[in-house]
Amino acid sequence: MSTSKKEINNLHQSDLYLYFYEDAVDEARTRMECTYIEKHCGISGQQRILDLACGHGRHSLYFAEKGHRVTGIDINKSFIGIARKEAVDRKLDVEFLEQDILEMDQENGFDTILLLFNSLGFFDRSDCQILFRKIGKALKPGGKAFIDVKNRDQIVKEIQPAFVTEKNSDLMIDRLTFDPVAGTTTNKRIYFKDGRRFDAPFTMHMYHYTELALMAEACDLKVDKVFGGWRDEEFGSESRRIVLVISRKS
Repeated sequence: MSTSKKEINNLHQSDLYLYFYEDAVDEARTRMECTYIEKHCGISGQQRILDLACGHGRHSLYFAEKGHRVTGIDINKSFIGIARKEAVDRKLDVEFLEQDILEMDQENGFDTILLLFNSLGFFDRSDCQILFRKIGKALKPGGKAFIDVKNRDQIVKEIQPAFVTEKNSDLMIDRLTFDPVAGTTTNKRIYFKDGRRFDAPFTMHMYHYTELALMAEACDLKVDKVFGGWRDEEFGSESRRIVLVISRKS
């Protein structure tokens, strides 16, 4: 079963999630990631870009500033609200849609499609197939999809049962278990901020490269490139991430 909308919204409580992650997803990191995407997807001139599970829109806004026509889709109302406000404040023309990306109906319109930061992990295998088909349908001929997920082969070897993120005496506590039959990690996350507690448990589906490549193949897509990270690392079983560049076969 895919992660529920309630779980996603609990996990992505905008004030808590961004508070603990804002230092890790700063402007320098966004610029590095977008430059890397430009390099491997051949983004130049003015393109149409679709940012799936766009969150608060940091990649969408970057590409809009570069003159591209950008659509960002996310199921989280708070994140979409933040993204829309930021676009207005920066005088950028970006279309941000509050929608489940499984329900999108885009056809042959996009040069580049993004699915980043392990967002694919919110979907089980049957829903991943649906999503890959929709990505293929939304890509222009010759277009590229850029997908970034955690690597199951590495996760199962080094999973930490618990770890704590501390900021200004506030805490984000992650308690992880891995189910090898379902291929999922369950995180019983707790936020402690300003003296209050908020529980945000969620489940993520873990994928390995072969599985993703076969799903792409079944949806008339092909893997053009695979890396083990955002710096052209060679992919292997020890890679922390799977970074894919995918295109339509025809």
